[in-house]
Amino acid sequence: MQADVDGLNALFEGLSDEDRHYRFFDQYHPEREFLEQMTRPENEGGYRLVAVISGAEDALVAEAGYAIMPDGHGEFGLTIAAGWRGWLGPYLLDALAAAAAARGVPNLQADILLDNAPMLALVACRGGTTLDTMLNREDLSEVVRVAIAAAQPAR
Repeated sequence: MQADVDGLNALFEGLSDEDRHYRFFDQYHPEREFLEQMTRPENEGGYRLVAVISGAEDALVAEAGYAIMPDGHGEFGLTIAAGWRGWLGPYLLDALAAAAAARGVPNLQADILLDNAPMLALVACRGGTTLDTMLNREDLSEVVRVAIAAAQPAR
């Protein structure tokens, strides 16, 4: 959907340098093709949610989604505009996990920078488990691979 592509672009362009680093592990600015692909998660067996605030101008303030990995688990990502953090992250992660469970996806996994404390706290509150720790080759920062059970109820 064109509005979602434009909304995702505005969301990502509105991120601070630190937030962009947390989401993409560098200062990446997604190209239109990448954003269009994000709006078609079913092409990869995945699922995506967006949060849009209605008003004089609709604003896409968050996105969450997963793509199916070769082992059948989902790899997820989550981005929330700065002014909407706190309650929206847990809500979207729970909704994403419920959608994954309904589609038979056993676990959601993600690579998270070790200094991204808010995201690590969100995953921990959902019962997340650390699977691995590695180095980001771009800047040698530490990255943890985490997993949450899709069918696990919210805490």
